[in-house]
Amino acid sequence: MKKKINSLAAGGQTRPEILPGDIFQDNRGERITVKMVTDNRITYIREGYSGECVFPIERFEREFSLVKRQTFSEWCKSNNTAEKIQNLRTLIAAKRAGK
Repeated sequence: MKKKINSLAAGGQTRPEILPGDIFQDNRGERITVKMVTDNRITYIREGYSGECVFPIERFEREFSLVKRQTFSEWCKSNNTAEKIQNLRTLIAAKRAGK
């Protein structure tokens, strides 16, 4: 008797999640840095170019390959999370004092 194959099993390679701060490369070797990821769009910046570019996720995955994934600690250093938290605390304290 043949074994019945259902389509519930996942197949194919998994794609890594694209995160802000990741560095990708196109087919010409130019590097880009992901700035923001939404449900269906990716905003990135090319090296040496001041403007932001926006691509649909499907096209981005076809045209770019991952070079370096940013670690959480690198992301924290580049985004000054401690400074942002301190600014928020200052704003909250100022608002509470004003009441």
